[in-house]
Amino acid sequence: MSKPNIHRVSVTIILMSCSLFLLTTRLWARLMLPPWMADVRELSEKAPLVFRGYVLAVIPLTSNAESGTRNQYMAKIHVDRWYRGEGPTEETLPFAYGSVRSNGHDCIDFRPETYWIVFAREENGQLQMIDDCHGALTISPLLGRDLGSSNWPAQMEADFLAGLNDQDSAARLASIQRLGGLQLPSSRDALHHVIESGNDTDSKWAVYAALRTGDVSILPRVKQLLANGDRELPESAIALQLRFVSDPAAVPDLIAILQSAPGETTQTCVVTALGQVLKDPRAVPSLAAHLSDSSPSTSYLALNGLKNITQEEECTLPREWTEQEVEPRIARCKIWWEQTGKFRDWSQN
Repeated sequence: MSKPNIHRVSVTIILMSCSLFLLTTRLWARLMLPPWMADVRELSEKAPLVFRGYVLAVIPLTSNAESGTRNQYMAKIHVDRWYRGEGPTEETLPFAYGSVRSNGHDCIDFRPETYWIVFAREENGQLQMIDDCHGALTISPLLGRDLGSSNWPAQMEADFLAGLNDQDSAARLASIQRLGGLQLPSSRDALHHVIESGNDTDSKWAVYAALRTGDVSILPRVKQLLANGDRELPESAIALQLRFVSDPAAVPDLIAILQSAPGETTQTCVVTALGQVLKDPRAVPSLAAHLSDSSPSTSYLALNGLKNITQEEECTLPREWTEQEVEPRIARCKIWWEQTGKFRDWSQN
């Protein structure tokens, strides 16, 4: 199989994992990621204009009475903070929305008196969202201190941190998730406070947000949360986030999670982190154990991880390989492990 085909296998594995926690999310021709997965930093860097505010009014531009029909609207938004770019205190923003959406578009439904952060650009003198499904995210109405600087990530963080004190549970949860999407290490202390002192839902989502900032100190808490499975949110989101862990200090905790967590998403994502991201020799015994995993995707990832770390020929698929060659190669890798591999010292990074 060629390298592009290998890449497609990896993408398929990730999408298979995603499907476990997107069962309650509609899937369209364009795969839609839920708002709690939004990368606030990336969206902000793509958008020349970023602001936050609340919707004063929504004006219909088209009217079709047929159920679910996509209609055009204009939202009047009072701007209470500009993060990138400059503009007036009131903006108008066109959008389209229908209760039945097609092709993964037109997902944002502005309603009067709701609060949003908007990622926009100007086209022909008119403000437009950079994306009709990720171009705006709900937020808490609470504002932090005006830092009076051009450091937009710090100002966003201050405003999202203020939202942790919102009495409305949905707005508070959005603030936790936006801090995760901003991915700043400086948010960790506040997120740890939520983990320790917040209600059960807020605490779990704060674990997810902390993971997105690269905080591996909460992996023992992750181990506890995933001990009973990963099929429900936010456990499934936490499990999927594990595939991005890149700090070598996390290896012992990741191995402990791999040994204790029963969920397939957790297993697949930890094996991915150990064998494809970290490539740490300390993970070799755990990866070898998962050559016999009942999940084909996990056993393939274990094989690939062993190849990445050990460079062992018996664990390496040919350059041009077919699906039929995977199981025989796994069998050869198992023999290598039993006869040679397990007698080596894999305890050092």
